[in-house]
Amino acid sequence: MSDVNELKTLDENTRKAVSRVAAEYKYAKDLEKELEKIEGEEDPKKANKEVKNAFHILRWVGRAERRVDHDEKKILKGLEEIGEILPENLKTKEEKLHEKLEDAEQKVVTLSSMFTGKVKKELKDIKLDESLLEEYEKNSKKTEEIRVHLRDLLKDVEIHVKELITWIEATVVILRQIEGFEETLDKLSKS
Repeated sequence: MSDVNELKTLDENTRKAVSRVAAEYKYAKDLEKELEKIEGEEDPKKANKEVKNAFHILRWVGRAERRVDHDEKKILKGLEEIGEILPENLKTKEEKLHEKLEDAEQKVVTLSSMFTGKVKKELKDIKLDESLLEEYEKNSKKTEEIRVHLRDLLKDVEIHVKELITWIEATVVILRQIEGFEETLDKLSKS
């Protein structure tokens, strides 16, 4: 009976994590779109507004990652618990899934921490550059220098967002494998 409860808990935690990772993915994609708006905006005042929106989305990415991290730790614990009761032929699969999830989780947590800190600083720099563009509006040489710096900042932020999205996608794939693993275990427990 306890084995069934462990499987059910693992399944619930996995489903919850998948939905939270999907939310994190959505926020990261929203941030990516917001960066495109900033890049395409010629009016510094409007661009500053877009940067504020990007800060807001960045906070949601960070919150989502903390929740996902919490769920993934529960899943890892659940995988360890069911690993003790599995037949040998399934233990290897459980161990591989555990290792993949643990690696992905560590990578996403590291990226997310770096991402929120580094991207936050870069967004502040973008906001500053947009303000400087407004201030030096009549000095074409100075505005061109600022625009070059701004383009570089935006490219760096876009690279960080794409990298985070890639790892979020990898986490989803791993979580889906665990869901498939759950179905296999469920079939075996009924037979």
